[in-house]
Amino acid sequence: MIRATLLVLCPLALAFASDDKTDRASLKGLKAVCTVVEVSDQSQGAVSLSQEQLLSDVRDKLNMAKIPVDKEATACLYLNVRLLPAMGRNSKPIGLYAADFKLEFLQAATLARDPAIRTYASTWSLANMANVPAQDVERTTREIVTDLMEKFVRAYKSVNK
Repeated sequence: MIRATLLVLCPLALAFASDDKTDRASLKGLKAVCTVVEVSDQSQGAVSLSQEQLLSDVRDKLNMAKIPVDKEATACLYLNVRLLPAMGRNSKPIGLYAADFKLEFLQAATLARDPAIRTYASTWSLANMANVPAQDVERTTREIVTDLMEKFVRAYKSVNK
C-alpha cells in the first residue's frame, strides 16, 4: 500500500531581491510609471483577492511617495500575486495557501553587445513567498504588497532626490 504523506511547512516567508546599486540606478530620472497588477488565483473560489484593490493599494503608495503614475508611461511597475492551495488526501484543500509575490520594474533596455536590439526587461525586482491560512489570505497579501511597495519607494527615492 502506498502511503500518502502530507508535508505542511510551518508558516514560511521567503524573500528574494534584485535591489542592488545597479538595479536602483535603473530607476533614476524616471518621469512617470504605469502600474500593472495581475492575480493568478488557483483557489477555485475558496478565497478571493481583488485585483482592483491591490492596484489601488499600489497606486496609493506611489501617489503618497509623489512618484508620478501615468497609464501611458512605458516604464511599468508590475505586481504578480499567485495563490496555490495546499492539498491533502484525495486532492482536497486543507485551508492553507502558498502565496507567491513578485514586484518588478519593467522598462525598455538595449543590449550592450548590440545597441540596435531593444527589449523590455526587468531592471529592479523583489519577491516574497509565504504560506498563509485561508482566513488570512487577503490581510496577509495586502501587508506583503505594502512591504514590497515601501521597499520600491525607498529604492526609487534613493536615486531620485
